[in-house]
Amino acid sequence: MQYFIGSVIAIFSAFYTHADIPKKIDIYTEHFPPYQVKQKNGAIGGFASEIVRLIMWEADLGYQIYMLPWARAKSYASKSPYALLYSLAKTSDREANYTWIAPLCELNVAFYKRADVNTHSQWSIEKIKQHVVAVGADQLSENYLKQHGFNPDNNLVSVSSFNRAGGLLEKGRIDFIFGAENFVERMATRMGARAQWDKVLEVPDLSKTLYLTARKNAPEAYVQKLKKAAAQVLEKRHMTDVGCQVRP
Repeated sequence: MQYFIGSVIAIFSAFYTHADIPKKIDIYTEHFPPYQVKQKNGAIGGFASEIVRLIMWEADLGYQIYMLPWARAKSYASKSPYALLYSLAKTSDREANYTWIAPLCELNVAFYKRADVNTHSQWSIEKIKQHVVAVGADQLSENYLKQHGFNPDNNLVSVSSFNRAGGLLEKGRIDFIFGAENFVERMATRMGARAQWDKVLEVPDLSKTLYLTARKNAPEAYVQKLKKAAAQVLEKRHMTDVGCQVRP
């Protein structure tokens, strides 16, 4: 009898622990190839997206991924304690504001220019400041440029869709693109411009790990469920299998 009562209590405890978790978790991200990309059939894929899907499958949670401009994605993800956001670069300024569920991919950032324009044996931030640079709006890379003296009235163009930067570079309306290496190089290849764009300066200060995150006040049982699932996924699968460099 005592065993039966204990079993019933355990069942009800487990039920109530997860009873408030929605049947469908809203997950927000932005268009950021090759990490997140909307495919022709409307499905959201990409290196980071595939890892997120594995985590949700392992956690046995229903979900829907929404691809929005980054500022809107962050805003929507802040409205529910169960909403998730990816791929967010982990920084000291952000660390206390989110719950960091799982590392997804590594992000490396660099300046690119057209190979036939403004040749120098060596480039520096100070030399690049003499030219016009395009960068993704509301990104760490945009903040970095502003902190180093770039401004919209002189040498900075912030774009809500980074694909637009490629067109501006090809038309000669900007001199440089500043962004994630994987993204820029794949965009150049897609535009048939890979041989015409040069990487001229890497910025190690902006090399970060991209994460799946939850709100800071996300329910603890929910967070632990996701972290446990993430640990199992990372243990089973090397991230290089899906184009990322993060190890469990």
